[in-house]
Amino acid sequence: MGSEAVSLALGTVKDLLAEEARFLSGVADQVKEVEVYLIRMQCFLKDADKRQLNDSTVRNYVREIRRLAYRTEDVLEKYAVEIESRRRGHGFRKAFRRFACLISEGISLHRVGSEIASIKAEISTLTTNLQTYGVIALSSTEDGQSSNARLDQNQQRLRQTYPDQVEEYFVGMEDDIRQLVSLITQEENRSHRVISVYGMGGLGKTTLARKIYKHIDVERAFKQFAWVSVTQQYNTTTVFRDILKQLLYRVQKETKSFVVLDDLWEIEDWKRLSVAFPFAEADSKILITTRNQKLAEVEFPYRLNFLNEDEGWELLQKRAFAKRNGADCESDPRLEAVGRAIVRKCGNLPLAISAIGGVLSQKTSLEEWETVKNDVDSYIRMSEGGKEEGYGAVLQVLALSYDELPYHLKPCFLYLGQYREDEDIDAEMLYRMWTAEGMVSSDHRRKGETLTDVAERYLYEMASRSMLQVKFYEFSTSRKVESCYLHDLMRDFCLARGKEVEFLKLLDFRGGNDPLSDYSTERDDCTPRCSIHMEDGKKHCLGDVDSMISMALEASGQLRSLTLSGGTERRTASISFPEVICDSTKFKYVKVLKFEGYRFMGKGLPKGIKKLVSLRFLSVKDSDLETLPSSIGQLQFLETLDIRVSYQIKVPDVFRELKGLRHLYFSVHTEVEGGQLSFLGLSKLETLVGFNGNFGDLKHLSGLNNLRFLGATVHISEEKNDLPQMLNYLNSNRHKLREAHLNIHADGEEEVVLPFLDLLSCHCLRKSAIFKGRCEFQKVRAPLSPSNLSELLLWDCSIEGDPMSVLGDLPNLRRLLFLLVDLVERNVMISDANAFPKLASLEIIDIKNLEKWVVAEGSMPNLSHLTIEECDELEMIPDGLRFITTLRRLEIYMPEEFIVQRINGIDGREGPDRDKIRHVPVIKIESYGSILKNKHLIQPTDDIWSEESSSSVDCKSSHH
Repeated sequence: MGSEAVSLALGTVKDLLAEEARFLSGVADQVKEVEVYLIRMQCFLKDADKRQLNDSTVRNYVREIRRLAYRTEDVLEKYAVEIESRRRGHGFRKAFRRFACLISEGISLHRVGSEIASIKAEISTLTTNLQTYGVIALSSTEDGQSSNARLDQNQQRLRQTYPDQVEEYFVGMEDDIRQLVSLITQEENRSHRVISVYGMGGLGKTTLARKIYKHIDVERAFKQFAWVSVTQQYNTTTVFRDILKQLLYRVQKETKSFVVLDDLWEIEDWKRLSVAFPFAEADSKILITTRNQKLAEVEFPYRLNFLNEDEGWELLQKRAFAKRNGADCESDPRLEAVGRAIVRKCGNLPLAISAIGGVLSQKTSLEEWETVKNDVDSYIRMSEGGKEEGYGAVLQVLALSYDELPYHLKPCFLYLGQYREDEDIDAEMLYRMWTAEGMVSSDHRRKGETLTDVAERYLYEMASRSMLQVKFYEFSTSRKVESCYLHDLMRDFCLARGKEVEFLKLLDFRGGNDPLSDYSTERDDCTPRCSIHMEDGKKHCLGDVDSMISMALEASGQLRSLTLSGGTERRTASISFPEVICDSTKFKYVKVLKFEGYRFMGKGLPKGIKKLVSLRFLSVKDSDLETLPSSIGQLQFLETLDIRVSYQIKVPDVFRELKGLRHLYFSVHTEVEGGQLSFLGLSKLETLVGFNGNFGDLKHLSGLNNLRFLGATVHISEEKNDLPQMLNYLNSNRHKLREAHLNIHADGEEEVVLPFLDLLSCHCLRKSAIFKGRCEFQKVRAPLSPSNLSELLLWDCSIEGDPMSVLGDLPNLRRLLFLLVDLVERNVMISDANAFPKLASLEIIDIKNLEKWVVAEGSMPNLSHLTIEECDELEMIPDGLRFITTLRRLEIYMPEEFIVQRINGIDGREGPDRDKIRHVPVIKIESYGSILKNKHLIQPTDDIWSEESSSSVDCKSSHH
């Protein structure tokens, strides 16, 4: 209950002790004593969590421990920041200031010593009281050693957690899928235009809807698709905008469409939304998921039932035995009896079973399973009901799964409460924020690893315990997590526990809410994190935002984190940067500051940002921010800076001063004040995204000794050619790069021949996009050195030779896109047998002069998506497509004559190419003349692979 704060305080203590000479000279012994006390407190808290949840006396003690932990962290961090700040300077001025600082540091040393002594005394008093109260004995933890062993007992398991152990298991509901797909796809079901799947939270309504949305029969039956998450913070305008962005009303009238409205709550909400759908004029269908039975009964209701006991036991086994490496635990009938009893206690609810399965995945003996069964029973008995039948019991089961988390994962989980309902949480940025707040322990780092690697394992561990779900990058060579998200009930629990333990304050102003009313009486609140969600599409003036933040500060302690979200629609909220952030002493030691999705009303960040001396994470992603002040260079502890703004931003040449910088993200619209940026001295930098040869010196890359990820753009012209230097760097053995993404722009009027063989030989290169330029494939001879390239885009390039003969030998290529390319002196492409062994997506768009494409049997054995578009000279669809059994989706946009003669046929006879593609489940065919003819008028950006999409909206348009 208070372990989150103690874990973070311990992290700060350990970090400072690791650099004792730099920060703690003179007080290290006292700090070590505090560390032992804090370790003891964790043992107390573990028993308090499990044995005294309803005991008000223990809860009061826990609250005091939490406050002492925050106070410990504050005192030590303030001292470290003051010492570091006073030791900065240059030349004579530095020497002069150093003499003055010796006296000041002595004063600080005395002050911090007194503070630590006071904290030790208070902790000692609490320890005595807890012993007297009988919560736990101290005999086993006098020196903190055995407690350390208890705290680290899951570390080895954590290190053995891998992505293949976090699959989303789906049990039961096969009959539901069959019935719903039939209702949705059959033409005779015209009376059931709207089908509402209803049932209590945690039954799997959204999971079921996802299965149906991606079902092959549904994809075949409809031409347009849209998915919108409605949630409790319902806003009619926002939902309409999301739907209409995906399916225009006119398109719905003319095209058979399928729409999912996930998580609809009120009947009145549906009545307002229903006017957007022309039911009488098209064979479209809508699937609603809701907990509200009365809402479901307005249309065609479909009740989703609980799992039966066999299905529940099957799901529990999949979760509990996922990481046993083949151990035959499933065959023990005693375990099965206990497991089935647990399933019954969970009410056969999938979410609760999955959560407890995550707990059991860490247990190996029958005795441990029995303990979990008894714990489930105890937690459920504490349930006081809730908003619906069984709601309180479900939250108690989730509470048990949370309480079973290792201490270092609890604050990481509670951190997820700051995000919006149903939001896809960017995993990479989550790692950065966890690290900035000290939630990622260097103790868990193995040789050669970064803290990002450790944070990634934290996420896998929580996913394997069913605390959250993850999504992987589609074309990654390794199963790397792109994002994660919380089930709505898990999020409810996360927010409730975060508020209970004063971990996070969430102020959600959407939908006309007044969240400040919940905190108005809590003047003694010491919540160190605040997250504010603004209304989509609403302009917020300076007074609005300053007022919100000021009121939040009144009910908060020393803030460590402030995040403001401008909405799911990018750049919809307009504000001025709140000056209170730079002026309030409560922000002096803030570590995380995130303003994303805002218009900053023509202004940049204020110079006063330098006052945030402890800032470690700063993001203004997707905002309209015009300038970055030079004072940003004074943030010596800054680790992550994300300035991927929407439009042009001017940046000063001060990044070399940020010696602690680890992750730097530039916008494609970056403009440098006064020439180029210097990256000299950034020895800790691990991530560099958006590096551009136009504003950065490539020579400086060789000095970034810890760089692990590089996203860069180089330009080729008559005046300048940075490509050879970049390729030499990527091919050298002087860096630690694990992954590089490289965009190449040929800017001149005359064609530039690209050294394609050198490009393919870069082992760290994973993605590449080439704009213009000349690729001479006939000069590339096998054997090629092993390549890790997974995605390749050729845009507006001229090609000599057959690209398929070379690219087909790339062993890890998963996505290939030809766009507006010109075949020079050749009109045939040949994909040989065994070519493209891992290719999943191939898009051939507007290839000039392509007359014949030959696909041999055995080529592209893993291809799932193929697009053939605007290849006007192509004579026919390749015969070899009939052998690609993995092909799931085929999209063809060709001249009407081609569609009629080769596919649709004439006078009732099928075209000769129809049989080649008959096995493909989903085929979308379109002839010229549609509004999509102009789709390629867009201009290339420096990150062609990025897709701007709302986190609450999923859209797939089938282009008919």
